Amino acid sequence: MAIYLEMPNLDPKLGFKFLINEGDILTTPHWHREYELILLTKGKVNIGINDKQFQLSAGGMAFFKGGDIHYIVATPDSNRFVFQFDMSLFNENVVKKMDLASHLNKLSQVSLFWDEKINRKLRTILQQIVNEESNNQYDKEFVIEGLMYRLIACMLRELPKDDEVKVPGINIQSKTILITLNKVFSFVEKNYRTKVTLEDVSKAAGFSPYYFTKFFKKNVGQTFIEFLNNYRIDKAKWEIINTDTPISSILNQGGFTSDKTFYRLFKKQVGLSPKQYKNKYNLVK
Repeated sequence: MAIYLEMPNLDPKLGFKFLINEGDILTTPHWHREYELILLTKGKVNIGINDKQFQLSAGGMAFFKGGDIHYIVATPDSNRFVFQFDMSLFNENVVKKMDLASHLNKLSQVSLFWDEKINRKLRTILQQIVNEESNNQYDKEFVIEGLMYRLIACMLRELPKDDEVKVPGINIQSKTILITLNKVFSFVEKNYRTKVTLEDVSKAAGFSPYYFTKFFKKNVGQTFIEFLNNYRIDKAKWEIINTDTPISSILNQGGFTSDKTFYRLFKKQVGLSPKQYKNKYNLVK
């Protein structure tokens, strides 16, 4: 499975980040050190967590632990709330005394296996966090931190542990779709730096170009070319802030056919030029 390291830009004062992802946002296989909880508010999603696949509908939740390889393929009409955090959100003494990370890492990860009563409790708290995010009250961060303490307390007390749930098999049709998408992700990871044709990726997926085009658009919500360009930009973003490689070299090695195309797509996706992005988020001192 193709994977890359994501660097979530958490609020440094809080150790927390909230965002909304609509159906046209494809989360390709990746991992990060931070914890992440998603709440699906509309539509359906297929989720891969390490070597397991799940399907969620509106109201469903998933909890990704630090280091989990995960991806999300959503229907175009879907919408999901994303909550990311790390241990800096909580009091350092509490984290150490409770061994908080260790306890979180034992929890079951998908709401398919959670009691509906606890599901409702968690959804209520998450919605309260969303409401706080939408206002500019002076105590906003204080309230969000308090709600996150409540959320984690509910999870620790009431969610089942990994070894307490039996994961059912995914239906054959959905499993076939996810296996095919994994082939596509892996192909792109190996070849994104070179010229990738529709014929090449269709062959890797085991389809004709005509059928593959329809299959990919239906299950991913964007064309393959859109996905490929976004993937290349994601890779470029990582290299820009995590290495001292010149931007010109990253561009030339990133699979784009022209400088103009790279800069246009980068600015469209990120809202900044590559140089502005590096100056703002550079992690290489």
